[in-house]
Amino acid sequence: MFRSFRNEIIELSAQHAVVISIGLLVFLVDKFEGLNNPTNYAITITWAIFKSVYFIFHNFRSINKIVGNDRSFNHFIALVSVNVILIITSFAVDYFVLYKIYPTSFKGVLASDDGSILAEMLYFSLITFTTTGFGDIVPTANFARLPVSLEIIVGFVSTIFVISNFSNFKEK
Repeated sequence: MFRSFRNEIIELSAQHAVVISIGLLVFLVDKFEGLNNPTNYAITITWAIFKSVYFIFHNFRSINKIVGNDRSFNHFIALVSVNVILIITSFAVDYFVLYKIYPTSFKGVLASDDGSILAEMLYFSLITFTTTGFGDIVPTANFARLPVSLEIIVGFVSTIFVISNFSNFKEK
């Protein structure tokens, strides 16, 4: 049981690592001036749309698999938690890439070095996913609002799906 659970966590993390790595690849291409800004933006947005669909369907598949196999509630919570962390990280990478391509795409970013900017984007992604929205970092351009909207949708659907499946565990 534990080996299977560990393997599921590793598999989930590996799949999401690939998704996050592709976002970082766009940043590296931009950093070394491999593509122009509009092309980098188009790749980043297309990838954000693709991975949003991936995250939603992956959540459905994973949770149905857990419920169907009569796994423990702790197993359910652990997989959902890992998935949420990876979604937040993935969107933070997108925001980071957009900010590096177009620094005016977000207002309120105070950091100047890449590590600190990424940390601020992780914070912004967490706040966006939870729909808290403090307003200290704000997307200022339509092209930055699209991935923010996608993260809100993914967060909402993921949360609703988790809550609805929580009742399945409570009934057992």
